[in-house]
Amino acid sequence: MNPQKSPLGQKTSFYYPLLLLPADQRQAMESLYRFCWLADDIADNTDPLPLKKKKLATFKKDLYLALQEKAKDPFFKTFQTVINRFRLSPEPLLRIVTGVERDLKPIRFKKFEELRQYALQVAGGPGLASMEIFGYRDEAHQKYAENLGIFLQIVNMVRDHQEDLSLGRRYFPQEDYEHFHLNPHTLGEKNSHWRNFVEFQLDRAWTYLDRGWSSLNKKERSELCTAEAIGAIYVRLHQKLRSQPDQILLGKVSLSKADKVLSVLGALARCSLWRGSRFS
Repeated sequence: MNPQKSPLGQKTSFYYPLLLLPADQRQAMESLYRFCWLADDIADNTDPLPLKKKKLATFKKDLYLALQEKAKDPFFKTFQTVINRFRLSPEPLLRIVTGVERDLKPIRFKKFEELRQYALQVAGGPGLASMEIFGYRDEAHQKYAENLGIFLQIVNMVRDHQEDLSLGRRYFPQEDYEHFHLNPHTLGEKNSHWRNFVEFQLDRAWTYLDRGWSSLNKKERSELCTAEAIGAIYVRLHQKLRSQPDQILLGKVSLSKADKVLSVLGALARCSLWRGSRFS
């Protein structure tokens, strides 16, 4: 693994929010992002399943070595310094690996609870590790991170619906497709059931964002401007997906650079206002 290669380009939703961090935290977050990216890449590439399993087993072994301060792989030597510097807990990092393990084979969730547990792994894990980098380990900040992570993950799943299906991953539960009388493999444009399905998923996502926001008061949220900025970008994506459900079937709905920058600036302004306010 090449620790110098960075997947965190301007096209990602995290690039601009991370610019708000002090240098040491930004570098740590970039390393965490790369950890997640490397794990995802094992599941997403075109290698045969036995090779994917072998690569993920090696990845997991390298993580355990880093947690024991015995890393040998170049990337994990770098990541080991982040683990030590910010005292990252093993559990959130292992959650991420567990989530990736599920992606190695076709996914067919039957109930929403299965999707929620998966989101707690692949999005809640990075969220909890991020909170530790930001310096927060209490229960309220953990709830904020996990609920924000579930919101992000569901929005991503709506956006990437067609791409995920092509990879054999049907993340939305069978009970939802049945409720809206949909066959995910025969969806067409101008399908009113599809529009209702998308709105239902986005409404569900919003309930988790609201739970996350409710976990902390505004003064506490103002100290998490990077997380708030990431949330703001996804709120804008959430709005765009709701307004363009048919476009999801044709390809990814994406945000422009201007969308992302304005979302980050809006979050920065709110955090500054909350920080100076007497009200929580």
